[in-house]
Amino acid sequence: MRGDLSSGKKKNRHPLDWYVEEGWEWEQVVAQIGLEPEFEAGTIWDPACGYGHSLSRLQGIGFRGRLFASDLVRNLAWEDFGQSDSLHFQIEDFLEARRPGVPCSIWMNPPYSYKPGILEAFCRQALALATHRVVALAPLKWLAGGKNRGPFFRKEAPPQQILYFTQRPSMPPGDRIHLMGKRAYRGGAIDYVAVVWDVRAPTAPGETRSIWLPRLGEAA
Repeated sequence: MRGDLSSGKKKNRHPLDWYVEEGWEWEQVVAQIGLEPEFEAGTIWDPACGYGHSLSRLQGIGFRGRLFASDLVRNLAWEDFGQSDSLHFQIEDFLEARRPGVPCSIWMNPPYSYKPGILEAFCRQALALATHRVVALAPLKWLAGGKNRGPFFRKEAPPQQILYFTQRPSMPPGDRIHLMGKRAYRGGAIDYVAVVWDVRAPTAPGETRSIWLPRLGEAA
């Protein structure tokens, strides 16, 4: 079974779209856009954290601020964070969450399709709650045309940047990784992007910058 979101029958997909990035995706994003706004904010929140690969990689890169993780279920891999006392987790429905009492950026690999419009709903909520930046992984097709998808990204909330992964991520369902072994993060079948918004300086329609990230092992 391939683990990617759209590569299998619906009955084989995770019911909450729990698909896990390996983690190098965040390292590539940081290499391109840096973490200066996040250091200024002092907090990074992942509201669909799963194992917490986004936050543990950002911590490993050098972010030393507060890490806030939330999700509908408790799957966080606490062991990936060492002895850090800056990590906080709570079970929470992000779509009902309130703005935290501290400045923050939101970095997330949100659900894409288990409910109609769930990806857009997550992005809208993130833009309403973040004070600095929103960074979201998404299948490329969700940014393409279509009556129900394109207008949000093209007109209502144009991102500052769209980062295209030329190395295809493989995102297996979280509840099957232990069964898939070494195959879990091989053979990515879907094109992904990282969508970057700067909440402090909204981007006008037509001004989004497109950037192709290098393949793993290539120079930037």
